[in-house]
Amino acid sequence: MGGLAAGLLLVLFADQVLKRALRRRLGPRSVPLGAAGHLRMVKARIWLARTGGRPNPTAMWTLWLLAAGAMALFSALAPSWGWFAGLLLGGSLSHGLETSLDGGVSDYVCLRFWPAFNLADVAIAVGAVGVALGTIMAMKDLWS
Repeated sequence: MGGLAAGLLLVLFADQVLKRALRRRLGPRSVPLGAAGHLRMVKARIWLARTGGRPNPTAMWTLWLLAAGAMALFSALAPSWGWFAGLLLGGSLSHGLETSLDGGVSDYVCLRFWPAFNLADVAIAVGAVGVALGTIMAMKDLWS
């Protein structure tokens, strides 16, 4: 359970601090990253909000709490994968808080070949892959 809590808090804190610092430093400016793209603050909506209109906070937080409960259970059953669950929950919590307060999330890495993203997006992706692999390995052990 320690990895889950550590990952969650680390991602939540790092993502929000980095976004605040970039908002102050960049403002409306863009910083080139060479041929790869640039750093620029871009407002985006989480996938739940893309289905129509403003996100429903009750639905969003209910889904998050259900996912958090499932990840806590997963982490208790497979403690070595708790960090991945923590990354996934930390990134999604950061997005949820920002969406609740600002109506969207701030992305800042704009690559020429990929949609804009932020640290929370990276944590969600890494966490999801880790949780999926952990689930596959756990199922494999059950079947052996």
